[in-house]
Amino acid sequence: MKITFLGGGALRLLGAVDEILKQREVFVEPNLVFMDTDPGRAQTVAALARKMPSALVNPPATQATDDLDAALHGASFVYCCIRVGGVRALERDKKIGSRWGFHGHDDFGPSAIMLTARTVPVVLDIARRMQTHCPGAWLLIFSNPITTLVDAVTRHTPVRNVGLCDGVYNFAWDMDALFDTGVPCPDLAYSGGGLNHLSWITPDTAYKNQRVMDMIWEQWDELAQRRNAARCDWKGIAPLVKMDRVMPLNNGHQVHYFYHDKLAAKMHEACCDSNDADLRSSKQDRAAAQAAQLAQQDQIEGFWDQTALQGCQASPFGNTGVKVMKSIHQDSGDELIVTTPNHGHIADLLEGAPVEAPVHVWRNGLEPVGIDPVPTFHKGLCNAVAYHQRLVVDASMTQDRHALFTALMAEPTIRSLERAAPMFDELWAAHESANE
Repeated sequence: MKITFLGGGALRLLGAVDEILKQREVFVEPNLVFMDTDPGRAQTVAALARKMPSALVNPPATQATDDLDAALHGASFVYCCIRVGGVRALERDKKIGSRWGFHGHDDFGPSAIMLTARTVPVVLDIARRMQTHCPGAWLLIFSNPITTLVDAVTRHTPVRNVGLCDGVYNFAWDMDALFDTGVPCPDLAYSGGGLNHLSWITPDTAYKNQRVMDMIWEQWDELAQRRNAARCDWKGIAPLVKMDRVMPLNNGHQVHYFYHDKLAAKMHEACCDSNDADLRSSKQDRAAAQAAQLAQQDQIEGFWDQTALQGCQASPFGNTGVKVMKSIHQDSGDELIVTTPNHGHIADLLEGAPVEAPVHVWRNGLEPVGIDPVPTFHKGLCNAVAYHQRLVVDASMTQDRHALFTALMAEPTIRSLERAAPMFDELWAAHESANE
């Protein structure tokens, strides 16, 4: 089975590789191709993949390349982990936004809009090349912003695709913070839906057969005093839970909308105070250099304890992308939470808009598990975000300046034309400069 990793120089892909190699009965004689515009980093990841502990029992064939067509040819799965412009472009856009009082990341706010504008043309090119080189393959999108990329590929190509975000399973950490359930927790049965990073648990989500929301209301007065409550930002989440009558699924990303100004001020302060050595891009460069040295060793003792590789291992819940590949390969119909177009998945949300919801994963498609977990109060917000994201995709297709600015102004937290217009001038100038 040929699995191609795009953005294959990313060290975090090693967690997915590890999960693949641990399942020898499923991924027989895995052929792993790491494609990256930086072939040196791809070579590092390929070498490390051969030297991780799980490779001793299921040694993979590996290849590193900067040739996209060769990497795609004959692939069964294409695992997309690219970041167009790198982390430095994201840092630049976040800094510009913060100067004008706006908050953002790689999946939210002005910086996400510009990342979409950079990435949509590239991902569509990948999908179109897949039609030639691996027409039966699935495209697994692990690149942010996941929602807009799924939308672009689905509406403009016939390539089968699915959006991946392991964060939906992090609700288990919130439960552990509040109720000491442990992680992973086999007694926790949960599901949910909404938009990626804007979703909620379903009413039947339960711990030891007791509904989680019942537990929260019964112990409400005690939760703020729990020793790990700060770990799930209960102080910030509690007012939203009280308002919605439901718990956010994905680590409370709703805070981006309801605490926007506070977070924008905090981000601006962080941008002003940070030096180059503290930037995420600088940390990644240091980790890449350390990893390159490790890759030259014949054996790596304490593989996952190495500084450069810490945080790269899969979470206790496994890797969602590997679970998707396994279910497709075995045609087992496993129920997983992924991002896919809304066709009966969630009522009252835009038809066809990518939603984060449970599906049964089959070899030939995704079967929705119909739910409606979106609180009434937030149906308007979710639909506004969904329409905004579609506008961003359409503008990214044409690279039209006015259309992208219009999409920016449709984002619910962009409430000031006076600040947004000059901010966008800066963002667009940087975008055009990078494309010259």
